[in-house]
Amino acid sequence: MKKILLICLILISGSSFAQVDVTFKVDMRGYNIPFTAAYVNGTFNGWCGLCNPMTDANNDSIWELTIPLPAGSIEYKFTVDGWVGQENLTPGSPCTITSSGFTNRSLIFSAATVLPVNCWGKCGACGPLGPQKLQIKLPISWQDSLTTNLSTTDFGGTYSTLAPNPTNPAWLSLKITKTNAAELWAGTTLGTSAGFPTNIPFSTNSNQMQVLVYAPNAGTVFKLKAENKADPTQSVETDVTNTTANAWEVLNFNFANHSPGTSAINYSFPYNKLSLFPNFGVTGATAGEKIYYIADVAFGTLTNTKELNNGNSVSISPNPNSGVFEVSNIQNEKATIEVSDLLGRVVLSKSSTVSNNKVDISGVENGIYLVKIIAGGKTSVNRIVVNK
Repeated sequence: MKKILLICLILISGSSFAQVDVTFKVDMRGYNIPFTAAYVNGTFNGWCGLCNPMTDANNDSIWELTIPLPAGSIEYKFTVDGWVGQENLTPGSPCTITSSGFTNRSLIFSAATVLPVNCWGKCGACGPLGPQKLQIKLPISWQDSLTTNLSTTDFGGTYSTLAPNPTNPAWLSLKITKTNAAELWAGTTLGTSAGFPTNIPFSTNSNQMQVLVYAPNAGTVFKLKAENKADPTQSVETDVTNTTANAWEVLNFNFANHSPGTSAINYSFPYNKLSLFPNFGVTGATAGEKIYYIADVAFGTLTNTKELNNGNSVSISPNPNSGVFEVSNIQNEKATIEVSDLLGRVVLSKSSTVSNNKVDISGVENGIYLVKIIAGGKTSVNRIVVNK
């Protein structure tokens, strides 16, 4: 009897640690920047970067990897060349989970699993040609991840991802976490090694850029660096110290005032790559882990900061949806509801009342849309995801 009990205990114990094969597949046609290899990173490998490289044996742009993992649940995402580039997944997409502001792919499994091919940065297949995303360019607002490649490049101990705006979750911003292991020079390149498609138009009379930031502490030094993507020795840096904690603030970077000990701006250089260094000069070990949000980035002056705050308490449900949703908490008997795509094209405009607030745009394509509600002299802009 004791032997039987012992055998049962061994079998139960062994089954709790049993591993099953999980096969990951990603279609890299949705990533338009040159790279060496795709990787899968997740909770199962500590987000280690280079631990689990994928392969494309038949050169069809479908990268694959099979890993033995303990049955259960994991979060993961696909990256390129370790953490040189990473997916920026849309919160609310059906294959994702958002926790503590980070949006990753999610999987629950109890047996050997072969995942379907997912398009880079998307839930589901790319289609015959795959999405041809535009290269990131100025001005940057972080809203259009469906048509623009918003991948970022972290270095020195930062981690960045698209996340809901801390004061208006209807809008996305870039969340940069400077970890407690970060170097004093840790930061994030706003894009990939490909930089911007055109040069930043610096001139003797036009040297400034503005960045909308949200920081946990006042007195934080932000460094902004512009460089030539083909020659990093051609660069210019400038610093600004913020004055506001836990609130949005427009920082004005004047590149005519370069950082001490760095090169002055040279107007003959093609500056076409931009990196931001939050809390520059302070290590993560000294400051502890800090989180910063970046909304808009522009050459010259920011012209649109409407995503900072909701105009009222209007809410939309469900979201994501199939194109049919209801607007609630309209505080005025008469209101106007306007729905537009991210290119500003209006797809619906209607009058609404407290008792008539259903919206149907089920005929539109899947994607992100902006819902503007004008009521009682206040305007609210909300972001929805249509996924049919």
